[in-house]
Amino acid sequence: MENISKYLEDKKFIEWIFNPDEDLNNWWKTFKIENPQEKENIRHAKNIINSLRTNDKELSENEKILLFSQILKKVEEQHHERKKVRFVGTFLKYAAVALIFFSVGALLFYRHDKFSPQFYTQQVTEPKAGDEARLIRPDGRSIKLDEKKSVIEHRGNGQILVNQHVVSSESTVPSDSKVPEMNQLVIPYGKSSEIQLSDGTKVYLNAGSRLVYPEFFVDKTREVFLVGEAFFEVEHDKDHPFIVQTTDVRVKVFGTSFNLSAYPSDKIIETVLTEGRVKLEQNNTRLFGESTELLPGQLAAYDKTTRETKLETVDTENYILWKDGMFKFESSDLSRVIKKLERFYNLHFRYEDPLLGTIKISGKLELSDNKRETINRVATVAAVNIEQKGENYFVIRK
Repeated sequence: MENISKYLEDKKFIEWIFNPDEDLNNWWKTFKIENPQEKENIRHAKNIINSLRTNDKELSENEKILLFSQILKKVEEQHHERKKVRFVGTFLKYAAVALIFFSVGALLFYRHDKFSPQFYTQQVTEPKAGDEARLIRPDGRSIKLDEKKSVIEHRGNGQILVNQHVVSSESTVPSDSKVPEMNQLVIPYGKSSEIQLSDGTKVYLNAGSRLVYPEFFVDKTREVFLVGEAFFEVEHDKDHPFIVQTTDVRVKVFGTSFNLSAYPSDKIIETVLTEGRVKLEQNNTRLFGESTELLPGQLAAYDKTTRETKLETVDTENYILWKDGMFKFESSDLSRVIKKLERFYNLHFRYEDPLLGTIKISGKLELSDNKRETINRVATVAAVNIEQKGENYFVIRK
């Protein structure tokens, strides 16, 4: 199932199924030729997606739950030989898949002795791959974010500002209710966002990411759910720890600045600490799960396949400059740089020779609005040719 799940969580794959075009057809045709061992996994993934498609623009809560249960049933059927305790981890992982298909805002609350997944569904239009950036409110209303980079601010009085303009003032300071109302910020490839949460925490959301967060924090912990990459500047509150949940790990924060990259299509989840202290914990059902504490300047790399975490000291600029419109690399694989460009500019690249992706490059890269100039600079540094074959489709060759 792991080989199939990587396609279910790949936005490029989902876009190909839902909205195929010449560029995508060419990309996946070439991919299957270069990776014949993946043909069967691709076929199974396509069947799962097609079985869950719906023409309804809005689904009732019961219909959403029914469709999501179909995902879980398929996962359970293919995990019947595994122990029951392993299934909960898979359940958490597929919460992100539900986000992609049904715009289900999910916040996974952790209590010290167990997981209690809680889903807050919103009556919204089904998201489409490559959709516009938007803020989905608890009542299902969608606020379109036209700018390449949006700046959102949640004020203590309930007002919401987008790029200095008030877009909502209907929310009020919460009562004693312990059930938070959930927002979902959706940032597709080619865009980014900066958001200030109600507690003053700032989050810089990278391209191809989703952040699910409450209107107000009303519990003992301040919890958000991330799919993708974000840089957090957390407002200190020792009595209410800040927790970032992903499908595989959670990061417990103690008044801190850190970067978290947790794209579903990536095999590694990277947490880089720039200031303060964080604890990285695996999402599993054991009472005493493994955890890793980071010091400033350290990187924790969690492998989703082996479930192991490696800790090392790094130059943090290599991991956080994206929020300032720059990339910095030190002997990085060309494939890593290209993947970041795909997300930042919403492009597709294909290697004529897969080994070209292993070329090592170093330096700083300013992310110009002129994508062609940026691509040319990468080609020069890597000593390769990058030829444009379509509006957003490029081929890399020697």
